[in-house]
Amino acid sequence: MTTELTWEQAVLQILREATEPMYYGEIAEEILRQGLKTTTGKTPNDTVAGTISRMRSRGEWNIVKTKPGFFQIGQSAETSSDDTADEFDATDALQNLAVAAYGLHWERDKVDWKTNQLLGYDAAYGAIGPNSEDVINFADQQGVYLLHGWQSVVYVGKTTAREGGLLQRLRYHHTRQAWSGKWERFSWFGIRRVTEEGNIIDGPDSASKEVVSSLMESVLIEALRPSFNQQQGSYMGTMYRQAIDPNIARRQAQDLLRPLTS
Repeated sequence: MTTELTWEQAVLQILREATEPMYYGEIAEEILRQGLKTTTGKTPNDTVAGTISRMRSRGEWNIVKTKPGFFQIGQSAETSSDDTADEFDATDALQNLAVAAYGLHWERDKVDWKTNQLLGYDAAYGAIGPNSEDVINFADQQGVYLLHGWQSVVYVGKTTAREGGLLQRLRYHHTRQAWSGKWERFSWFGIRRVTEEGNIIDGPDSASKEVVSSLMESVLIEALRPSFNQQQGSYMGTMYRQAIDPNIARRQAQDLLRPLTS
């Protein structure tokens, strides 16, 4: 019987096979793609980030950060004169991220607006997809969101605890008749963290001017994708892909089978 690798062993195997520095999210994706871990939890990206941080703090295996979020084994030739390798990134302080979690261009039609569910999963699962127990409910997330029409962003809003969370704000826009057909997708940028158990919790209460300005920069970079920006904004956490609500999936399956049974 083959013994499953630990997270540290899996990270080392991927980095040893790599021919160039890898982003920690790509390392997580490759671990899952190769089946090096079968018990992953709900946040494999964050798990890999934390694993690398612990390994580097012990000074083992000579894991080098070549630029924020990118790692390789051995000496780096890519660090610049302004010492970018020592800049803040998600692997150093996950709990202090301004944008702890985010989702891009989720589909309005994949949400069952009659429930209290806004479902997604860690992007590290990629094409293999998560198990049902690894899906996370982001209904109570807080932060900022964008509504996308066919060709442009049609609305930008925010959601706080006082306003009831992300799902409640989106439901408000969904049910307004004047908005019918005006938006098809939405993106969101959340300030609440996701635990390994998939719970949504508050981060630190204080926010420096640097964090606030980085939050605004990060949201704009991710939403607009300017051609001259070569990497994502600072203080960004894990990207989550949308999971179709089970009620929607069930109705779609019934619609496909109806002609065969009638």
